[in-house]
Amino acid sequence: MWLCTRIGFFSIVQKDADCFHIRARCREDLDELVLAAGMGTPVVSYKGSDYPWRIICEADELPWIMKALTGSIDYGNFKSVIAANPDQRSKVSAYHDIHHRMVEWQEKNA
Repeated sequence: MWLCTRIGFFSIVQKDADCFHIRARCREDLDELVLAAGMGTPVVSYKGSDYPWRIICEADELPWIMKALTGSIDYGNFKSVIAANPDQRSKVSAYHDIHHRMVEWQEKNA
């Protein structure tokens, strides 16, 4: 699952029944997530992989992660809040690209 949030861009995958990898393309996003979730989970380097930074957590820890990611939805326009955040601003054009591609898909499949 991809998650575009005000604290970063993440990919969450389940590696086995009780193991999830929360992955990011930059370490700072995961550092912010660990702080927001109030967890002591270390950020692990997977250099050479598609997502070079990860938090590995068990299933019972995942709700803390999701709460940290969804607890900050207090805005009316996602791309505007990203543009206003100096730590996330560099992702605005990528989010515009994603938005544009999904609009194209919607128009072709509506």
